[in-house]
Amino acid sequence: MYNFKISNNKEFYLSVFLIVIFQLILSFQGFDVCDDGFALTFYQQIYNAPSSVEYNFVYWLTGIIGGIWHSIYQDGGILWFRFLTIICNTLTFIIAFKILKQYINIHTAIIGLAMVVFVNDFGFLTFYHNHLTALLAVSGIYYLNKGITKNKYFAIAIAGFIFGVNVFSRLPNITLFIFVLAIPYMTYLRNEPLIKSVKPILFFVMGIIIGFILIFFMLYSLNHLVFMKNAILGLADLGIADGSGHNISSMLKAYLYNYKTMITLFCKLLIISAFVLLLKGKLKDNRFARIVISLIGIVLFTLLFSKGNIYIIYALGYFGVLGLLVTKQKNISIKMLALLGFLMLAFLPLGSGGGMHSSGYMCIWIAIPMFLHFLLQIIGVGFNLNIEHKVVSILISGARIKHLSNMLVVAFFLSKSYSISQEAYFDKGSRFSKVYSINNKYAKRIYTTKSRAEIINDVLDNLKPYVAPNDYLLAYDKIPMVHFLTETRPYMYNPWPWIYDSYSFKKNLDRAEKEIEVLPIIVQQKFETIGEFSAPMIDYLSEDKEISNNYDVGRVTVINDFIERNNYKIVWSNLYFNIYQSNKKN
Repeated sequence: MYNFKISNNKEFYLSVFLIVIFQLILSFQGFDVCDDGFALTFYQQIYNAPSSVEYNFVYWLTGIIGGIWHSIYQDGGILWFRFLTIICNTLTFIIAFKILKQYINIHTAIIGLAMVVFVNDFGFLTFYHNHLTALLAVSGIYYLNKGITKNKYFAIAIAGFIFGVNVFSRLPNITLFIFVLAIPYMTYLRNEPLIKSVKPILFFVMGIIIGFILIFFMLYSLNHLVFMKNAILGLADLGIADGSGHNISSMLKAYLYNYKTMITLFCKLLIISAFVLLLKGKLKDNRFARIVISLIGIVLFTLLFSKGNIYIIYALGYFGVLGLLVTKQKNISIKMLALLGFLMLAFLPLGSGGGMHSSGYMCIWIAIPMFLHFLLQIIGVGFNLNIEHKVVSILISGARIKHLSNMLVVAFFLSKSYSISQEAYFDKGSRFSKVYSINNKYAKRIYTTKSRAEIINDVLDNLKPYVAPNDYLLAYDKIPMVHFLTETRPYMYNPWPWIYDSYSFKKNLDRAEKEIEVLPIIVQQKFETIGEFSAPMIDYLSEDKEISNNYDVGRVTVINDFIERNNYKIVWSNLYFNIYQSNKKN
């Protein structure tokens, strides 16, 4: 298994310590009611009422681990799961470092990996399937790299096993089977006959099959097979409705937009880089002017990182791994690792509705350190320009490129430091204003803004007369955290019904009405919660608004019909929420 013993390197141990402290500090602030609530309700209910979180079974392995963590300390709440994320991220950091230190300078590896941690959604620290996916993907790369470079078939089988198991932490992770291409690629690099790839490929496939068999028996022993089957079948329903963000057409459009944005931002970065490098070359004898140009460059790079978010980082990752793949390298294993980094960038985001925008941060653990390595190994770049029939030669030295990489790193950390200080995940505002708590045992020691705390505390206090732990609750439609804080079961087999398109929403609401004997209390928000809390919206359930990402008239029509058909009446209301109770006789 892993050998976590690393050569006596003070820089490495110090970096791990600082990474843990950094995450620990951020873990006490930020209160998100969407993604965090979606995941936490899954962990709370997977062993208690698995049918109520059936949709989440597409992340089954994540739920199993989260459920175990919840059972260890049931009152730990949000903070307890952020500690789990710290463990997960730190392990990923260590394993990635063990891979990289064999081929690149350890300081380059540490800086690159620190950048990955900082890009990790400005402190999105509640354990999520993306964290587990990244850990398992990097672990699989560790064993695959070891097996291929040292001809160890057992290590290759372990890699296949890890990639097989990883499918069940997030079903789209099946795309990572593409890593099998690394085996014939190494055969090619060694100038060996392709037939030599067959045996290690068979071991890789055997590992995948063993991983699938293990998961099958776990699902069977926990009586989870039927929920997994329904979750997989439910994915097919998500793409049926017009305008659904989960069908192939919508996801393809999202990916094309991702790459268009990435390329546009990368071109801007190249322009700024050319400006800095050429101008500093012209002013090489004026030290003060060169310092000013460097400062201007850092400011421009900082602004670009702030605007570009994950896209510009992704572009740098691609630039690094592709650069290593197309240039000569003394060590062919560098090329092999670059291929693995490329495949992780290209294929891991597939299956996610937002592509690299929503899940890109889990895909860059190998690529970003490799980007820095690629820049630092460049001796120089020269080219000729034909200007008015005169040939002008331009030479950019390796020293200047190294200085450029330092500017990029400084700009990145400046950008992220500011971003982190001004927001937590889906909880915007200065961290200095996040000093107010939610009055709930599961939100102990979690601090947010005064207005957000007041809004949530108000609805929680007024839900108490109507729901008790293990009651069914319909939380409409972007407030899954209410389930976790009240220990209630999602009525529609999914704590976050906004994820459903109109077809799936109606199908699952009708199914719940048939299968569940009691009609639930409904808590309905009247403001937007994705990204930040909006002002109250009196027309939240209007059927006459323009369709957008947050608003689907089909869903609204279905929920309005459900409320009317079952004789629901508002029993409590304020500017932000309505609580409904049915007066229908059973």
